[in-house]
Amino acid sequence: MKSHAVCSLLLALLVGLTRPSPCTASLYVPPPPVMAYHHGAVLDGTVPVSVLYYGAFSPHHKAILADFLLSLSPRARPHAFGAPAAASPSVARWWETVDRYVQRAGRERTRVLLTNQVSDEGCSLGKRLSRLQVEQLAARLGVAPGGVAVVLTAADVAVEGFCESSCGLHGSAAPGGSVHVWVGNAAVQCPGRCAWPFHAADGYPIGGHRSGDTLRAPNGDAGVDGMVINLAALLAGAVTNPYGHGYFQGDAGAPVEVGAGCPGVYGRGAYPGYPGKVRLDTTTGAGLPGYNAVGRNGRRYLVPALVDPTNYSCLIMA
Repeated sequence: MKSHAVCSLLLALLVGLTRPSPCTASLYVPPPPVMAYHHGAVLDGTVPVSVLYYGAFSPHHKAILADFLLSLSPRARPHAFGAPAAASPSVARWWETVDRYVQRAGRERTRVLLTNQVSDEGCSLGKRLSRLQVEQLAARLGVAPGGVAVVLTAADVAVEGFCESSCGLHGSAAPGGSVHVWVGNAAVQCPGRCAWPFHAADGYPIGGHRSGDTLRAPNGDAGVDGMVINLAALLAGAVTNPYGHGYFQGDAGAPVEVGAGCPGVYGRGAYPGYPGKVRLDTTTGAGLPGYNAVGRNGRRYLVPALVDPTNYSCLIMA
């Protein structure tokens, strides 16, 4: 069993750093890595996705997460979601970068299809899970090869290694088989690590040193909106590097994948500890939530920058 852990924020870049202004000449922002193709399989064509909500998820939480998945490959054009595509970049447009990687490998572009959603309050296994139990939960979904089983654990569920080494992971039981993704809700356990920039980063006070350091969650829940960020990065990695021989940079045992090559970058001018300039939702009156993409039902999301397969820059939703 091979899995790839990710903390899309890579808070190690944040803790201990000073907070210069964006125009400080001495600020160094490392370039994104070159994403090499290792001639292995990628997921292409129709990619069925089944989701298991494990723990206490409210209907509102499930709707936020399900709408994100449904936004990746919409049946209608992006502007049909409630906002013009030109004015508000869509989640589907963000996913097109993943498709470009798949097509560069000579495969058919993906169509993410949400096929099944299951809920489990967590009575059978309890509220503390090992990584093996997470894999067993994924296997319970019975996803066919070429599909993705997504296990989402609620804030009341503790998973081995959560917060310590990762905010989620993806892997597969066997080469060529189904792929699984796990993401945990960090609202209670480690919001400063896995829910930034909707919560002050670990090591800094709530609110940070600058008004732009933290953002209001676009769907009103820092834990679930943080899950979307990590789910987005992990799905991008699961499709472009499902079995460990696809697109990544560095060592295969600890790969930097397309969804984690631009850590903490969400808008222009981003630097370690500052997410960059993003859109602000002026219609809610709830502290101007920040977002950079619009999805199903006009729902706002913050998605991470992906590494551009053409020039390996950080591709920002502008």
